[in-house]
Amino acid sequence: MGRIRNSPGVLLFDLDGTLLPVGPDFFIKDYPDAAAPYFAHIIDPDRFKKALFESTFDMVSNTDPEITNSTAFGRSFERKLGRKWTEIWPIFERFYQEEFPKLARLVPESKTSSCVISACISQGWELVLATNPVFPETAIRERMRWCGVEKFPWLFITTLEAMHFCKPHTQYYQEIMDNLELDPERCVMIGNDVQEDMVAAELGMETILVEDYCINRDGRRAVNGDSQYMRGLLKDVPEITGQIIKEIT
Repeated sequence: MGRIRNSPGVLLFDLDGTLLPVGPDFFIKDYPDAAAPYFAHIIDPDRFKKALFESTFDMVSNTDPEITNSTAFGRSFERKLGRKWTEIWPIFERFYQEEFPKLARLVPESKTSSCVISACISQGWELVLATNPVFPETAIRERMRWCGVEKFPWLFITTLEAMHFCKPHTQYYQEIMDNLELDPERCVMIGNDVQEDMVAAELGMETILVEDYCINRDGRRAVNGDSQYMRGLLKDVPEITGQIIKEIT
């Protein structure tokens, strides 16, 4: 496991709804509403939003290891708009530079995430930002700034450009393991989505469900007392990871 031999292992943190205090409405409504005007000269806003959601679904569904998420999304979006990706992508870039940062106003200010990450680093853990890679790096780093975690020493950040799979596919987690030569049994996935984040357990990882903005599409899998995975609020994570260290030493 290379440079992490002397650490307890690697913590994989989800971003949205875990470190970043936002619910699904941010991505279902706020983000598309902000982006649509940038494309109004080539496509009606409602059609743009429909194409955005459908192309994102096509990208998430892709399991071809030869195709990056960026390529999968771009090919789908090209077909839906009838425009070349070389024409579409610069519009996205302008939006991410000019308008996307303004969406920070919709995110509650909190120091919890930076305090949690600092505490985990002090315990000796290495860090991976394991956000669903449906956004380009520029948009992911912007959201990291919103919750105060952008300056920490992340081993790897999963981005639209770098990854070939999305959550909830286990191949997404395997790609991280392969890229960093990690042993999943020395990794802990920490996220708020039962179906997308807790699936990492299938590779042998420990998992922690963060309940502040918990997403569960099947309530039967996350009832009180369920011991399938560790769980708690974001502020509780250092206590849980500290307990993991005690158990493995």
